[in-house]
Amino acid sequence: MNSDVEVGRTVVGVPIPIRIRPGFLILAAAGGAIGAGARYLLTLVAPTWETLSAGTVAVNLLGPFFLGTLLQTLSQGAETAHRRRLRLLVGVGFLGAFTSYAELALDVITVSENGHALIAVSYALLTIVAGAAATWFGIFSAARWGRIRQRRQGVAG
Repeated sequence: MNSDVEVGRTVVGVPIPIRIRPGFLILAAAGGAIGAGARYLLTLVAPTWETLSAGTVAVNLLGPFFLGTLLQTLSQGAETAHRRRLRLLVGVGFLGAFTSYAELALDVITVSENGHALIAVSYALLTIVAGAAATWFGIFSAARWGRIRQRRQGVAG
């Protein structure tokens, strides 16, 4: 079957049994452990202002950028087992744990409780918009890099 989650055949009206492969869970968990550690280290060394961590901003911009880059790169060509494992390890695991919208929410609440509601709302909205823009920029960059690489291979080949 060509998916990360196996779905058994069914007859209309009968629930579909779902079986998740243990190896896929291990890949996502391993990537998640490394991503959470990387996020922790980055936020540990990053400066803070008014309880806002520059580390939280950094992970919530870098994570979407790299996720866009990864998924655009993996979308080129045929789906393979290697691509699926890479998507689970890096995309779902590492980058899923690396980004921290839970930390963003906590920052927003903390800043708001300290009497800076406008800063809190602005911070939340700007982070989400900037994260979406970073994702788009990652997709655009990877697509552009792929086209440049194809041209160079065409000239060399």
